[in-house]
Amino acid sequence: MQTKIAIFVEGQGEQIFLRNILFHLYDNSLLSFECVKFHGGENKYVPYPFGNKQTSKIHFLIVNVENDEKVLIVIKNMEENLIKKGGYSKIIGLRDMYSRIYRTKSNGKIDDEISKQFIETYNSEINKMSTPDKISFYFSIMEIESWWLSMFTLFKKIDSSLTVDAINEKFGFKLDEIDPERYFFHPANDLKSILESVGKSYDKKRGDVESITTHITLQDIDAGISNNRCGTLRAFYEELCSFRTV
Repeated sequence: MQTKIAIFVEGQGEQIFLRNILFHLYDNSLLSFECVKFHGGENKYVPYPFGNKQTSKIHFLIVNVENDEKVLIVIKNMEENLIKKGGYSKIIGLRDMYSRIYRTKSNGKIDDEISKQFIETYNSEINKMSTPDKISFYFSIMEIESWWLSMFTLFKKIDSSLTVDAINEKFGFKLDEIDPERYFFHPANDLKSILESVGKSYDKKRGDVESITTHITLQDIDAGISNNRCGTLRAFYEELCSFRTV
């Protein structure tokens, strides 16, 4: 029996990251996935589907809704169709905590109480849906880039000069010790600065994201969540791993 999982994300960075991680996480002979961009009320297929949806053991639908505020709205609109008609056993949402509303409320700082309010509001909305037990929602705090910054073993693979010590000497933080989810308010900017220091760009474009995420392995994720760091990455990753036992 096939297991079908739908994951809704706010942007192409999350979509590309997920696509690359699934290759490492699952036996590729059992895996299929399709990537969709939800644009103008229509589903548009985007590059790099994988496997045979009809014969695979586990299938993922990865939907980029192109807007952080719309991730939950699109899930709400599609959950009954996916679960009751489409045969999906789980729906997962993922978005950044960083947003205009958060910036306004927190005065430009990471605020645990405000983060908690966001999470509780989303959980309350999910509980109103028809199948809340089959829906999970995760916030990357503050952005998906904080997850990549937690993977301190990643940067030497991007450029051999980007050692933990070299980054610390130039920027004043040790990526193997800090928790990026508590340290960086706008981690995309910090990631951009690190990469620009070795002549590389980061503007969230597809090529920029690919150049980072193609290097990520499960060992890098393990490093990222070591020593109780990056808790939302740990929770999200553990859920992805849980489907391997289905």
